[in-house]
Amino acid sequence: MMRNPYYSTSSRSVIQTKPLGIVLQEAHLITDSKIEVALRDQEYYPYLRLGEILAMRGWIKQETADFFAQDWSKLTRQKTRRCLGYYLQKAALLQPQDIDAILEEQKMLGIRFGSIAVLRGLLESQTLDFFLMNLFPQEIGKSSLVSKSRFRVGNSQRLSTRIRIPNDLTHRTTQKLTSTQTQIEELESTEIKWID
Repeated sequence: MMRNPYYSTSSRSVIQTKPLGIVLQEAHLITDSKIEVALRDQEYYPYLRLGEILAMRGWIKQETADFFAQDWSKLTRQKTRRCLGYYLQKAALLQPQDIDAILEEQKMLGIRFGSIAVLRGLLESQTLDFFLMNLFPQEIGKSSLVSKSRFRVGNSQRLSTRIRIPNDLTHRTTQKLTSTQTQIEELESTEIKWID
């Protein structure tokens, strides 16, 4: 019996890429209404791509449109990953000087890269979440703090972020630190987690 070359019983994974407008909406980089306006514009200017229209209107950078149109689907399928800052820079969402400033602040505070970018107002938290869900899903539930160390307070052990407590602290100060640390731990369990 001869096999039909066009018929296969083995399952193939069909890779479908989402339209640029949907990806940009999922990343919270553009709104529905702006996409609708750009699509209407495209009817009058069919030789322009959607990303070009969005960039011409000043709603996103051309580099951002190109990144999501050309590179995004390939990057999400890659097994090896680079650091988050690399992707945000390639998408023209962060500039090299932003990345340097974030890395410096990260060294001082011990907070993850993405958290600092959001806190500085350089990135929307939904955009960061989009990158994490698609590129680093295993990191979603982790703490926004980079390094944690343990220290002893009396007979109990507490979690700290680069805090060293001298032995000669008064009892009142120790109690205050312990209650503050408990509040931080409760906050960490409910907040959105971002990675470096």
